[in-house]
Amino acid sequence: MQSEVFHIYHLGEQRGPYTMHQINHLYRCEFIDEDTLYWREGMEQWAPVTQIVARRRKQMRFVRWSIWLGIIGVVAALVMLFGPVTADAWRELTRGAYTSEDAYWRARAMVREAVGKSVSVKFEPFSPADAVLTPPSGATVTISGTIGDSSGGRRDAWRVRLRHLPEQQDWVADSGEKETP
Repeated sequence: MQSEVFHIYHLGEQRGPYTMHQINHLYRCEFIDEDTLYWREGMEQWAPVTQIVARRRKQMRFVRWSIWLGIIGVVAALVMLFGPVTADAWRELTRGAYTSEDAYWRARAMVREAVGKSVSVKFEPFSPADAVLTPPSGATVTISGTIGDSSGGRRDAWRVRLRHLPEQQDWVADSGEKETP
């Protein structure tokens, strides 16, 4: 059995032959629109293609865009929530140059390690005056912040003495002690 053959009239031009499947595909992909006409053997005149194709669901575009906007919103919320914490942790673990800023970030990591994982620490921002390099390879970093746990929070400060290891591009505790200023 041979499938029906259709011709279309689109943008002032007759095209075809097409099968019903091909016309549906052209319509769904928006190669042809609702103004396109069709004709097949046995018809007296051209008719709108919308009589034979499954109509596009315009509301699906709204649903599709809503889903994408929802995904983008969730990703944006996650970045806003976890982005700064992740960036700070990355800085604390990867800074190894002999600069006052890198000494500050490594000192923060050492303070976090000293207070333990169960306690959160919110540090004050970096200030060059808080990290003093002492050539050839030393640094003293004074850090202040708020220690918080389940019972609340309290302000505290730490003085961390560091030694730079240029071969490893890393900072280590100079005396192993963290003093309170």
